[in-house]
Amino acid sequence: MPKVKVIKAIVLGVLSSMFLSSGIIVNSLNAFHGGSWAWTASLRYLLLLPVLVVLVMVRGKMGKLINAFKEIPLTFLIWGNIGFGGYYALLSYAIRIAPGWLVTAGFMTTVLAGILIAPFIYDDHRKVISKKALLLSSFLVISLITMQFDHLSKLQNLSELALSIGMALIAAFLWPLGNRKLMLRLEKKELQLDPMQRVLGMTIGGLPILIGLAVYGFYTSGAPSPLQLQSSFIAVLLSGVLGSTLFFKALQMVSKNQFALLTVEATQVTGVLFTLFGEMIFKGTPWPGFYGNLGFAIMALSLCCYAWLSIRKVNLTVLELP
Repeated sequence: MPKVKVIKAIVLGVLSSMFLSSGIIVNSLNAFHGGSWAWTASLRYLLLLPVLVVLVMVRGKMGKLINAFKEIPLTFLIWGNIGFGGYYALLSYAIRIAPGWLVTAGFMTTVLAGILIAPFIYDDHRKVISKKALLLSSFLVISLITMQFDHLSKLQNLSELALSIGMALIAAFLWPLGNRKLMLRLEKKELQLDPMQRVLGMTIGGLPILIGLAVYGFYTSGAPSPLQLQSSFIAVLLSGVLGSTLFFKALQMVSKNQFALLTVEATQVTGVLFTLFGEMIFKGTPWPGFYGNLGFAIMALSLCCYAWLSIRKVNLTVLELP
């Protein structure tokens, strides 16, 4: 695998994280203004659906997606509900009771989740856990925990914080699980779908839980407000279209190289920084203190090591890593 391809995938991973974080920022703003978490969770994908349908149809690729859906409908339904609907519902509820950047920090433990689930998904070299990747991802998780110390000392309701972080941790496993299981199933069936087709397929598959969330949101709080609709549509364009598509594209570029794949997933921790910037601008959230800065420093160092090892060992499989 050419080094340039790995570098490009890593850069796309960081860019996707920037756009994906916009969805967390919108969720945080909606919660700040009293918007229903159920509407926030469902609108992200219900508004995304027609946009992606138009984009895929204009590119003349709807037929191929329909054929793939006919061949493996349960794959799209199961992992669409788990990897899209389920994970986003958990995050939307968690942000209702905790600051967005803290929930993002909890969710970004997905960099470790992606490693831990590998033995249960793959039956080739990718099922072997890389010790180097495990070590680096553990440092990333340590950085995420460290940056929360400043905020933890100011919180009074620790039970709500524990609930929100717990939901974010569950979402951290559901996100890579859904994405990887779909990619693996497509790989085994030799079905070639581009990133946008896969995002659309997962969105269609997740409609049962998304519609259920919308019904619950209407029953508990009525129709969504104009502000919630507008902000959710912005999140659709930035997070749903740009963020998800770039992330899927980056994963696809390195799907056969487990260490590079883990590096791309690790870039998602930068979403904590992007989310913090967004909340500083729109909500006046202060920059974290000493522990926050220490956490960001550990994160930066770990990511640099991840990227360096991926580029240096481009042609090395996980089996070759000590």
